[in-house]
Amino acid sequence: MDLLARGCGATLLYDVKGATASDLGVFIESRNEMWNGVAHWIVNTEEGGATFIARGSTTDVLGEVERCFADALGVACQLLEEPLLLAGGGATQVALARKLRRYAETIPGREQLAIEAFADALEIIPRVLAENAGLDPINTLLEVVASQSNANEDVSHHFGLDVNTKTPANMIENGVLEPLRITRQAISGATEAAVSILRIDDVLWAKADATVPDLPDMD
Repeated sequence: MDLLARGCGATLLYDVKGATASDLGVFIESRNEMWNGVAHWIVNTEEGGATFIARGSTTDVLGEVERCFADALGVACQLLEEPLLLAGGGATQVALARKLRRYAETIPGREQLAIEAFADALEIIPRVLAENAGLDPINTLLEVVASQSNANEDVSHHFGLDVNTKTPANMIENGVLEPLRITRQAISGATEAAVSILRIDDVLWAKADATVPDLPDMD
C-alpha cells in the first residue's frame, strides 16, 4: 500500500471520511496479467517504474538472488527515508564496544559484567567479518581496536576491517559505508531478543519447585 501510494501520489489515510481531493492519487493504466500461472496486478503511474527479472540455474539459486535483491532494495529504501551513513567494516561496532568497556569501569557491582557482555556481543560483527574474509578473528579484532586507539579521536571510529587489503583502514575514505537505520535496528532487535530470553529464564526459575537440600547423616 505504501509503494502504491507513492507511485500514484496518494496519501494513506486511516479514516476514509477524512479524505480530500488532494489525498487522491492518479494512475495511467491498471490491468491484470498472468505470468507463469501467477496473476499480477500492474499499475502504470506517472512516476514510472522498473521490472527486475531474477534468473538462476536452480530454484535455490533463484531464491537466493531474490532475497539478496529484496535486502538491497530494503536498505536503499531505508537510506532514502533516513539519509545518514556510518563507517562499515565493523568500525561502528568496535567503537561502541570500546566506549561501553570504558563506561563499565565506572559501574560497580554485577551490572559491570552485563555491560561487558553487551560489548562482547557487538564485537561478534567484526569477528564474523574477519572469518568470512579468511582471517583470524581474534587477531583481526585486536588490530582494529589498536587502530582506533592510535588514531585521532575525531576519526578513530572510522577504522574498520578492509576485506580487500585484509588490514584495518579508514572506512569513510575507502567508501565502505552502511545506513544508520539498519545498524540501529539490528542492535535494537538483538537487544530486545536478549531481554526476552532473560525474562523467560527468570519466569522459569520463579516457577521451579523449591527443593530441600540434602542434610548430612547425624548418626
